[in-house]
Amino acid sequence: MFDVSFKNESCFKYGIIPVRRPSIPAPEEKIEEIEIPGRNGILTVTEGLYKPITIPVDFNFMSKQDQWGETFRKAKRWLSGCGDLWFSDDSAVFYKVLYCRLTGTERIRRKGNFTAEFTCDPYTYYKSGKEEILLESSIYNPGAICQPIYKISGDGLCALTVNGNTFKANVGQEIIIDTYNLLAYREDQMLNSDVTGDYKWLWLNPGDNTLSATNGFTVSIIPEWRDL
Repeated sequence: MFDVSFKNESCFKYGIIPVRRPSIPAPEEKIEEIEIPGRNGILTVTEGLYKPITIPVDFNFMSKQDQWGETFRKAKRWLSGCGDLWFSDDSAVFYKVLYCRLTGTERIRRKGNFTAEFTCDPYTYYKSGKEEILLESSIYNPGAICQPIYKISGDGLCALTVNGNTFKANVGQEIIIDTYNLLAYREDQMLNSDVTGDYKWLWLNPGDNTLSATNGFTVSIIPEWRDL
């Protein structure tokens, strides 16, 4: 049976069932169009950025009449906030949900219907990209440009170089560098002031990437492989 999982919880846990498999829209690139008087056509300006996508999923459920409201409230709590969205018929990938909105709510006696509109990061993320790997001198990115998470263990100043760009971090036992959220931290302590450089320097380009780090430090990467 087709299953929808959000925030690591199945829809079946809440007694709601997807009506059909959703259609996944293709991301739309952000393109600025410039018209020049006296010239045919337009000029375009692009920066390789994409708009969020919205994935609508229709759900329904059956419950006792005096439990209808409670079932729907539980579903609303589950579908609030952000998290990872998975579909059982394509379980090798997932989508990063920015927020979810419920529309088209309808009640017919014991039956409930509604649509969950998941607004997502434009990229499709691979499950394999969640696996932590040790830093190597060369890493091959099989998809689009990605924004990894780096974990550095050791003490002192570590210079992390990716494709010729050097990012420096003052490490006290451990520091985590999240290039998607542009954060540096250790557990519940923010360490943004302990790093120097542009987080974009640590992104991995499609194809081969060269990496190195200061001797004496252990560096691992959660690559967050993704594609359009």
